[in-house]
Amino acid sequence: MNCKQILENLCIFIKEELLKSGKNNVILGLSGGVDSALVATLCKKALDKNVFALLLPTQYSSKEHLNDALMLCHDLNIDYKIISIETILNTFIEQSQNIDKIRIGNYAARIRMALLYDYSVLKNALVVGTSNKSELLLGYGTIYGDLACAFNPIGDLYKTQVYEMAKFLKMHENFIKKSPSADLWENQSDEKELGFTYEQIDLGLKAIENNDKQTMDKLDENLLKMLKTRIKNNAFKRSMPKIANLMDFK
Repeated sequence: MNCKQILENLCIFIKEELLKSGKNNVILGLSGGVDSALVATLCKKALDKNVFALLLPTQYSSKEHLNDALMLCHDLNIDYKIISIETILNTFIEQSQNIDKIRIGNYAARIRMALLYDYSVLKNALVVGTSNKSELLLGYGTIYGDLACAFNPIGDLYKTQVYEMAKFLKMHENFIKKSPSADLWENQSDEKELGFTYEQIDLGLKAIENNDKQTMDKLDENLLKMLKTRIKNNAFKRSMPKIANLMDFK
C-alpha cells in the first residue's frame, strides 16, 4: 500500500468536497478509536484550522477512549466540545419495550449523529464519515447513525489498511494497539462480536471482492459464510432509499 500517495489523494478529496459544498468547516464525532482518529488527522492535514470535533460519551463509554480522543484534539490543536448524551439516551430507553444492548447502541449512534448534524448547521460544516470499508461491506454500523455522513475519506480503506495509515502517520500507539470497539456498551469488542480478527475478515473480503477462489478455498468456511451473509443482508445500508418510479408501472 502506497501510504504517501493515499495520504495525498485523501487530502485532495477532503479539500475538494469541502470546496464543492460551499461550507467553511468539517465536523466529526471522535470516539477515541483508530478510525475517527485517522479521519481527524487527515482533515487536519488537509484543512488545518477548519476542523471541529464532538466527543459524545454515554454512561457505557470507556474513559480510556474519551481520554484518547481528548489527547488527539490537543495534539492536533483542533476545536472540540464534549457532550454527555447519557440523559438523552436514558429518555429514549424509557420509551422502549424489551430493550437490549444492540438497540441501546443504535439509539446512541443515532443520537450522536443527530447532534453532529445539528452542530454542522451551527458551524457551517460538513459531517465527515468515519466508517472503514470492512465495516461498510459488513453493514457493521447503524444506518442513519454512525454510517451517516456528507462524505467519507476512509470508506475505501479496509480496517487493516486504516492501521497501516495510522502507523505511517505516526499516530499515538494508543490508537494502534487498542482492541477495535464501537464502544456502544461496556467491554464491547468488534472482533469478538464478529467472531474473527480483522486480518482474517479483510483477507476474506478482498478474496470475495476479487473473486479470488484460490484464496477462498484456503479460508475458514464459517468466515466466508459470515462475510457473504452480512454483505448480502446489509446491502441496503450502502445505498440511498429506493424511490418508486411511476414510469415503471406504465
